[in-house]
Amino acid sequence: MISAAFIGPGTVTTAVSAGSQFGLDLLWAVTFATLGCIVLQEVSARITIASGLTLGAAMIASFGERKGRAAQWVVGISVMLGCAAYEAGNILGAVSGLNLVIAWPGWLLTIIVTVASGAILWSSRSKWISSIMTLLVLVMGIAFAALALSQDLGPISLLKSSVVPVIPTGSELLVLGLVGTTIVPYNIFLGSGISKGQTLPLMRIGVSISVLIGGLITAFILLAGNSIASFGSFHELATAMSEKVGNWGAVALAMGLFAAGFSSAITSPYAASIITSTVLGDDHKGRIRATWMLVLLTGFVFGISGVRPIPVILAVQAINGLILPLLAAYLILVVNDERIVTKAHMPGMIYNIVLLIILFVVLLIGLNNVDKSLIAWFGLTGSHLGLIVVVSALAGLGIAWRAYKVRSEL
Repeated sequence: MISAAFIGPGTVTTAVSAGSQFGLDLLWAVTFATLGCIVLQEVSARITIASGLTLGAAMIASFGERKGRAAQWVVGISVMLGCAAYEAGNILGAVSGLNLVIAWPGWLLTIIVTVASGAILWSSRSKWISSIMTLLVLVMGIAFAALALSQDLGPISLLKSSVVPVIPTGSELLVLGLVGTTIVPYNIFLGSGISKGQTLPLMRIGVSISVLIGGLITAFILLAGNSIASFGSFHELATAMSEKVGNWGAVALAMGLFAAGFSSAITSPYAASIITSTVLGDDHKGRIRATWMLVLLTGFVFGISGVRPIPVILAVQAINGLILPLLAAYLILVVNDERIVTKAHMPGMIYNIVLLIILFVVLLIGLNNVDKSLIAWFGLTGSHLGLIVVVSALAGLGIAWRAYKVRSEL
C-alpha cells in the first residue's frame, strides 16, 4: 500500500522532466528522497508503536491539551487538504494513461476512474485494497522498468549518478521537486496508521522494503525520461517513446501512468480517512467514510472540469512543500520526548542529525514553493534561493535547539 501511494502522476511528471532535461545527473536526488522517506516513515511508525498512542494522542501528550488539540487540527486538516489536492492530479493522471490507448471522452473516463476508486474504498476491506495495490505496483514497475532497461546504460555511470550529488545549472527546482514528490505527508501518516500492532523490527523491514520499491520505480521513470529530448505532455511522451523503442513503449507508458494514477486515487482518500482516526481521534465510521468521499469528490470535480493534467499535478507539489516542514518538525520533537517515547526507543545523535538534514531540505522545498507563488502572484521576476537557504538553516537550528532542550530537561 505504501509503495502504491509512493508513486503518483506527480512522480511520473517530475521524474520524466528530470530525465529528459538532465539525463542521469539528478538520479542522486531520487536516492536521497527515498532514504529520507524511509527515515520519516520509520520515525512516525516508531512513535505509534513505542508509545501505543496515535499520532494525534501523542501531540496532546507532548504539547498539553490546549496546544495539542490545536496541533492536531493544524496538522490533520493541512495533510487532508493535501490529500484532496493530490487526488485531482491522481484521477487526471489515471485518465491521461487511459487516454493514450482508449479514445474515449475525458469526462467518461473520469467518471469510470472515480466510480471504480469509490467502489474499492466503500468495501472497507484493507486486505482487498492492499492486494489491488500490489497488482497495480507490479504493473507499474514492469512497465517503467521495461522503458528504462530498453536503453544502453552503463552500470558504473548509473551507480555514480545514484550517489554523487550534482546540481546542473537550472536544475535546482527539479531537485526540490523530486524530493517533494517522494516525501509525501499523507504517506507518512499512512505508514504510521497501518503499522499499529507490529513490532519495531518488523515495521522497519516493511517500511524499508515498501519505500525502496517505490524509489526503484521512480528511478526507472527518470531513466525512461532520459530517452527523450523534451517533455510537454503525456501524448508527446508516448509519441517519443514509440519512436524510440517501438509501439510497445507507448503502451507501457499508458499502463504505468494509469497504474500510478489509479493506485494513488485510492490511497490518497484512504490516507485521509486514516488521518481522521489517528490524528483527529474520530473513530465514527460515518465521518471516516465521509472524509474519503469528500477527497474523492474533489478529484472528480477537477477531473470533470477539463483542466489540463500536467499544470494541476505540478501545482500540487507546492501544497506538499507547505505541509512537510510542519510535519517533520513535529516528528523530531515528539520522538525526542521521553514522556512519549521511552529512552530505549529514542533516536541517537547520528539519527537526529539525519532527521535535521531532512528537515532542512523540506523547509527549503516549502519556502521555495512559497517564494515561487508570491513571485507569480505579484508578477515579479527572479528568485531568493540564497535567502531561503539561510532562513531554512536557521529554522532547522531552532528545532534542533528545542529538541535538545526537551531531552536535557527530561
